[in-house]
Amino acid sequence: MNASQNPGDAAANGSTSAQLRGVAQQRGTSRRNMLRRGGAVAASVAALTLLEQRRAEAVTGGNFLLGMSNDANAPTELHATTGGSTIVPLFHVNGASLSGTSTSMIVDGPGAFVGIALKVNGNTGGTGLVASAANGPKGTVGLALTASGTNGADAVHASSDKGIGVAGHGKRGGVFSGTAANVNLAPSTHSHPVKGSRGDLFVDHLGHLFFCRGGSTWVKLA
Repeated sequence: MNASQNPGDAAANGSTSAQLRGVAQQRGTSRRNMLRRGGAVAASVAALTLLEQRRAEAVTGGNFLLGMSNDANAPTELHATTGGSTIVPLFHVNGASLSGTSTSMIVDGPGAFVGIALKVNGNTGGTGLVASAANGPKGTVGLALTASGTNGADAVHASSDKGIGVAGHGKRGGVFSGTAANVNLAPSTHSHPVKGSRGDLFVDHLGHLFFCRGGSTWVKLA
């Protein structure tokens, strides 16, 4: 200690140094705590981000997320909880409030010859597909059903073992156009049936076209 230094000043300087050391220690501790808290917050944000990404993927076994792209490697099915319940419909996509240029639903099929974009199975005695262009109070001037096929693909395939493969109703039941032919009636492997329904058209194994007036009355047209 300097001989000329006042003992009181020395005590004061010692007290000041202690205070400065305390402040420095507090600042160091606060900074370390802030760094630790910042690291914890950053880790939490990263974890939540990863969780949201995993949720957005919605892989097989996960939840289906609206407004996001969902992935799965297995079929997704929707069943009625109670058998025999009357639910009309079990699944409904409603795009009524969308703009007039919107599309409510798109089904993209596999790019292969035997690939199927949409398959509708009608149960015994039921109807496979019903399309209506008159939904809502205002109606519409659009088409109930339109289908097109490119690169050799057929637009529509329909079959029935007892009823009618395709039925059309309207001011004109059906309108057909094509570059090779408007419509094609596939020739049968035999002659026309003994009985038919009035209005039936039939092409026999020789390529002759017959029109049925009802019952067993057939008229050869060509």
